[in-house]
Amino acid sequence: MFDNPLVKFRLVNYLLSFLILLAVLLLARNIVDISFSKKEALPFHHKDNTLINMNNDIMQYSVILEKNPFGRPMKLQPIEGKQEETPSLGPLSNLVLIGTVTGPENLSYAIFEDKSQPNVQEVFGYNEKVFNYGTLTSITMTSVDIRQDSQTITLTFPSDEPITGIEDRAKSTPAEVPQTSFARKVGEQEYILDSRRVQQSLGNPEQILTDARLLPNFVDGKQMGFKISEVIPDGLYGSLGIKNGDVLLRVNGLEISNPEVAIQAMSALKGMNRVNLDIVRGGKNMSMSYQIR
Repeated sequence: MFDNPLVKFRLVNYLLSFLILLAVLLLARNIVDISFSKKEALPFHHKDNTLINMNNDIMQYSVILEKNPFGRPMKLQPIEGKQEETPSLGPLSNLVLIGTVTGPENLSYAIFEDKSQPNVQEVFGYNEKVFNYGTLTSITMTSVDIRQDSQTITLTFPSDEPITGIEDRAKSTPAEVPQTSFARKVGEQEYILDSRRVQQSLGNPEQILTDARLLPNFVDGKQMGFKISEVIPDGLYGSLGIKNGDVLLRVNGLEISNPEVAIQAMSALKGMNRVNLDIVRGGKNMSMSYQIR
């Protein structure tokens, strides 16, 4: 069969056709693979470049906004991170130490006046922020420590003699100044108070802690009232007949356990007609009675 030349020629043609077809298919496959790989890679490459350019060169579009053909001209502002502003601390030269109450940390207090706010006096305890001047970190009979950021500053009384300063102020009162006492003694432990003078004296509650020094009084490890010293004779306590060394236990039956209670109790004098103070004098309990007229 293969001796026929015509048959041989046909077989050769078939073989060549098959090889050509196979070569065309392989070439077409390679072309398709290359085409698809380029199409898939291109978007990712383009997207990355777009994002990078958008982040780095976004301000290049400001010209378009400034020459806005569709409306009012606008301006593109760069975004800047906002930083929280830390409130600045005031100068301690404006802060005046008025008085202190010393004892255990939870029973120690200091009274300050802020000269930048006339007639403003407040009581502060340990670790409390004193107005806008810093944090109160230490309280003694002679000074206090205030922390401003990483710096600690010691503040003393204006006279630099805190223990005797109150007494000195009392002694320095001119003799010709009329008596400021608002109480009149009518019995051994009974007084009549001038209601008008009571109102005037208690107009500033912090005066309760500045007309004398109040220190926590402890008996067998338990606090029992406040021991009073450095009494200004014509001040609130002196006018009420309170003496140095007295221990104030109760006001109208209210236990005096801390300076805030003392301020509240003594301030209540403004709205009462009769007041009773329970004190200890010379180791003996006493009750002082007052009528407010």
